[in-house]
Formats: sequence, structure tokens, C-alpha cells
Amino acid sequence: MHILSALLLAIAVNVDNFAVGIAYGIKKLQIGWLTNLFIGLISAAGTYLAISVGNDIRNYLSVNVANVLGSFILIAVGIWSIWKTLKRQRRKVRMRQEMSFLVAAGSNRAISNSSHGDLSQEFSQEFLQEFSYEKFLEHPEKADVDRSGYIDVQESIALAFGLTLNNLGSGLGGGISNLNVVITTFLVFILSLLGISGGYFLGDRFTTKISGLWAGILSTSLVIITGVYEYFLIP
Repeated sequence: MHILSALLLAIAVNVDNFAVGIAYGIKKLQIGWLTNLFIGLISAAGTYLAISVGNDIRNYLSVNVANVLGSFILIAVGIWSIWKTLKRQRRKVRMRQEMSFLVAAGSNRAISNSSHGDLSQEFSQEFLQEFSYEKFLEHPEKADVDRSGYIDVQESIALAFGLTLNNLGSGLGGGISNLNVVITTFLVFILSLLGISGGYFLGDRFTTKISGLWAGILSTSLVIITGVYEYFLIP
């Protein structure tokens, strides 16, 4: 049975939801039940779509090939995501160091003229990350557009799709590995609700923060573990 794999994958894709919940709890930005439900439904819909596509691809492959390919995709997605997370962290550190140096030197001209190409690249990366959950994890207040202290459904759209898009590759690999689409989708939905509400509870009361770095590494490590487990699982 693939129940354990479905559970591992559901936990993996919801580590980010848990971390976001903590970040919002620390900032005292309330997430209503309707908003939480909306995020859970979007995550579940994305998971259902990705696994369904993976299941369809599996129909054109032999059992052994599908098992190996699905496991490879899960492991590859995990490794690539860890590399992307570490690269993003290094870029943040480098940018902070460069800006600190330029500000300390008191050279506004240097700031405005320093590597225009790099600044353009950073702008492009920020644009591409418009629907990335990381910016809401590091700066939760950005989602509160009207500064009401409450995240409504409309304000959570970018966050919901960012969390979902980040996990489509894992769902595709899981589908090719023959994960049950109904069970996995249900687990993702339930754990999304629990992850955000539980994370908010902890952040609101204990101000415990999970950085984007550690949330990314933890979730992608679970994806890799799922891929390895599926590889050795007898179909």
C-alpha cells in the first residue's frame, strides 16, 4: 500500500503551510476559517490535478518504469528544491552584505550605479516570485493589503497559489508512483487546515519562527524520503 507515501507527501507539502501559519501568528495577522478553508481547497485542487496527470502518464508505462520514474521525479524535485532554497539564502546574504558595505561607505552613486544588470536580475526574480509563498513567509504583513490585521480570502489568493504551485512537481511524481489521488488529496486538505491553524496557534503564543530556509529543507527532505521509499516499495 502507498498510504505511508501519501501521508509523507501530504506532510511534506504542508510544512510550508505550517511555517506560514507561525509567521502570521507572530505578526498577529488573523487568518479566518474561510481563508484557511480557501487555501486548503486550492492546495487540494492542485494536488488532485498533479496526481491525476501523474496517474495518466503511468498508464502509458510499464509498472517498473513508472515506479522508477515516479521515484526519480520525487527525489529530483527534492534535491532541486533544496538547491534553490540554499541558493536563495546565499543571494539574500550577499545582497545584505553588499548593501551594508555601500551604505557604510556613504556612496549613493555607488548604490545607484552598482551592477545595473544585477539589480535588473533581482527585479526579474522578484517579479517571478510574485506568487511565491516565501515572500509571505519572510514578510507576512505584505499579504495584509488593507492593513486591517486580518487576512481575507482575496488577500490570500497569491499565498494559496504560491503554496500550491510550489508542490505540483511532488504531486506529479507521486501520481506516477501510483499514489491514490483521493486519499492523498484528502490528507493534503486536512493537513493544510491543521498546518495553518496549528502554526498560527504556536506563533501567536510562543513566537516560534521557522525560517524559509529550514521550512524548505524540511519539506523537500520529506519529498526525497518519499521518493526513496517508493523506489523500494514493491508495486
